[in-house]
Amino acid sequence: MVEFAIELIKRSGADGLVYRYLEISRSVSSTMEGPERILERVRDGLGIVVIKDGKKAVVSLADPSEEDVKSAVEKALSLSSFAEPDDGNVVSDEGDFESIEGLYSESVKDVTLADLKKTSLEMVEEAKRYDPRIKFIRSASVGISIVEQTVGTTKGVLKNARVSEVSTSIMCSAVDKSGGSMGYKMRGGRSFEELNPLEVARDAAKSAVEGLGAEVERTGIYDIVFDPDAIAMLFFYAYQPFSGENIYKKSSFLKPEDLGEKLFSENLTLVNDPRDPRKLGSIPFDTEGTNTRKFSIIENGVLRSFLHNLYSAKKLGMQPTGNAFSMSFRSAPRISPVNLHMVANTRREDVISSVDKGIYVESVMGVHTLDPVSGRFSVQISGKLIENGKFTKPIRGMALSGDLKGLLSSIEKVADDYIHYGPVSGSTTLVRGMSVGGK
Repeated sequence: MVEFAIELIKRSGADGLVYRYLEISRSVSSTMEGPERILERVRDGLGIVVIKDGKKAVVSLADPSEEDVKSAVEKALSLSSFAEPDDGNVVSDEGDFESIEGLYSESVKDVTLADLKKTSLEMVEEAKRYDPRIKFIRSASVGISIVEQTVGTTKGVLKNARVSEVSTSIMCSAVDKSGGSMGYKMRGGRSFEELNPLEVARDAAKSAVEGLGAEVERTGIYDIVFDPDAIAMLFFYAYQPFSGENIYKKSSFLKPEDLGEKLFSENLTLVNDPRDPRKLGSIPFDTEGTNTRKFSIIENGVLRSFLHNLYSAKKLGMQPTGNAFSMSFRSAPRISPVNLHMVANTRREDVISSVDKGIYVESVMGVHTLDPVSGRFSVQISGKLIENGKFTKPIRGMALSGDLKGLLSSIEKVADDYIHYGPVSGSTTLVRGMSVGGK
């Protein structure tokens, strides 16, 4: 169907991009009352991008027939006539690509809803068994997905890849006379056999119980240790100033002329790594058909690259980096990292033991408010107090404030305990001297 749509666009004299997502997914979520949500679905659809005389339009359609595709291409051509011409609207001509072994596990297709239901209920029981103070399980979820992606352009690109993903997550609440505390954990992999759902349930229950009795500490300057989940959540939003489109639009505190400058901590090397099959999100090409590659955004504190799609690369006179992705056929490709992570320089134990007084941040709230123009942020944090290299007591309800450039300039230690989420990966990270608001 992708080739059919491409041929129709070519006949019209336009350039175009067509991407197809065929997804099979199954998932089960349970609470203490039993299974709450059971889902099995197949989604198949096309995203169609037409560019004529520099004018661009995007349409999508589900479960496409040939007649549907003909109508969609005609609609896109009609819509494009109302757009403004832009020389940044181009399509890929990068025809060859190198596949990545290990992105797909055949065993995933045999995982049934019954398997998922059983595992989900076992997670509920494991969390309850961990401690009698676990009073609520908001959701214990297990799911699988198989996605086949095909991308084609009128410039001779036609690429296909199939990936499998499995995931498990749980949110639970602990309650005692001091109040309540939440614990949440999520993990993923390529095959169901890679998961350890019961361990995830125990970790979430442990986090909830350890948060009981948390207090607000005094306002001050603290060394901050982010746990892998927390730093991953931060980077999920903090990559935006490195987006080539934000650079071009001057919606970032960074500028094109900053490339090659030492702007951050020499302990920081930040890598975009879309070709490691062990990491979720890896893919040999992006939604625009550009081949993906591993590269450093920051290398020992020096800014080396931005994240580009075809548009930002064209506008800034740079090379596309293969970072244009859409979540489904219904959305247009947008710049996003893949397995964005910091290169480790130590172990987790060394990070914790090096802190005389600091805060171990386990969760952050409000990260979406980070301003890419200024880089400033203020987030609510919870976790544990660290004194003389040891965890002492739980804390919550404190505000961590600063700016992204300052944070990235104060990174001292990065551990090798990676947890991979797809767009971003996290590991235990020490940032010296950050401002924290408390009592």
